[in-house]
Amino acid sequence: MFENGISPRTLGKGNISFERIVLTLVMLAIAAGMFVPFIWMVLSSFKPYQEILSLKPTLWPKGFTVGNYTTLTGELPFLRYFLNSAGVSSVVTLVILFTSSLCGYVFAKFDFAFKELIFMTIISSMMVPFAVVVLPLYFLIARLGMLDTYLGLVVPFMVNAFGIFLMRQFMEGIPRDLVDAGRVDGAGEMWIYWRIMLPLSLNALSALGVFVFLWSWNSLWWPFMIISVSELRTLPLGIATLAWEYATRVDLVITGATIGVVPILILFALMTRTIVRGVALTGMK
Repeated sequence: MFENGISPRTLGKGNISFERIVLTLVMLAIAAGMFVPFIWMVLSSFKPYQEILSLKPTLWPKGFTVGNYTTLTGELPFLRYFLNSAGVSSVVTLVILFTSSLCGYVFAKFDFAFKELIFMTIISSMMVPFAVVVLPLYFLIARLGMLDTYLGLVVPFMVNAFGIFLMRQFMEGIPRDLVDAGRVDGAGEMWIYWRIMLPLSLNALSALGVFVFLWSWNSLWWPFMIISVSELRTLPLGIATLAWEYATRVDLVITGATIGVVPILILFALMTRTIVRGVALTGMK
């Protein structure tokens, strides 16, 4: 302790501790280490092929060009891949938001036999690896005639166990008196679900929507198994195909990866506060 009463671990007039400053610097160093490769990838998408493979790598492109993007969108159906991913991910997200919120409402506000057992069975399915069910799922989709279709990309993922868990935990924190008041006034269950439960669950729905959209956008394994038509490829499958067919064109591969990553990072950055709020409020009673 100094003569003026200030601890050696306290700097300035505030309560900023030495440990907090060190922790902040460490976290900034870690963030920079993770962010610099991404910056290099984005800037490299504007470099010509020769500059990317130069023995003296550069961060900022010397020969700035948008030729990589025009090649991907002009000579290759990369814009179609982007739209396919956006459409499939949006539909999967909307369907899962509906099924998860509806099931969450049922498990949170209804009492019926074996409710907890059924809920635990649904939750336990999260522990089953996708590799275990992928072959039966593939044969089922093939029997239904959904190979090489958009339905084949959407139907197997219309219900999500994590989504049901998240919405059930959140909706349990909504006072039951609101539901009972609606029932006393003669409102139907779907009216209560649509007019009371959903508006009060927007934070959880937003967080779940971002999680599901990111997961669906980055999905590669399932589209790779059921899609063989070029026009139906999603963006991750298109990038993987690009890496296989144009392995020597690293400029196109880097540009394709940039197209696939940037929209997701923008979405995540815009929704970070909503995600944190929705997850933090989940389970509060």
